[in-house]
Amino acid sequence: MSDRAAALARQFAAANDALITLLERATPEQWRQRTADEGELRAVGVIAHHVAVAHPRIAQRVAAFAHGQPVPARHPELFDERNARQAREHPEPDQAATIDLLRQAGQEVTTLIAGLSDAELDRTAQEDPDAPPMTTAQVIEQRQIAHVHTHLASIETVLDPPPPR
Repeated sequence: MSDRAAALARQFAAANDALITLLERATPEQWRQRTADEGELRAVGVIAHHVAVAHPRIAQRVAAFAHGQPVPARHPELFDERNARQAREHPEPDQAATIDLLRQAGQEVTTLIAGLSDAELDRTAQEDPDAPPMTTAQVIEQRQIAHVHTHLASIETVLDPPPPR
């Protein structure tokens, strides 16, 4: 195991654990409360479910980068459509099941990242045909870890708002 991979795995695990800890103390009302997230209003539970099901999808990209396999295009133009479809298909995800999914998928992602070598972290590929090359480490930081942080910040506006000034 690479020291860099271990550090990235710890960063991801810490972000995922912070999200889980926050969600575990959410009341049923807070779980259903909507907040601005990716340009739309979504319930906390819908956002949490989105993160949980995205963990393995993003991890597949990480593995493709790391192992020199073809990297599927991200298709950012389809993000809004995919998020809306996911919200329609899972409008009221179960809180305990979603947290369990975050925990399980998060552990799998942590294990994947921790097992990468420095050479795998440094391997480059393109996410999209016209995109600049990225390293596996950059994909982990900018996609896997940042995805959790972005949605955690949205959820915190509801579950852990800053004190009034």
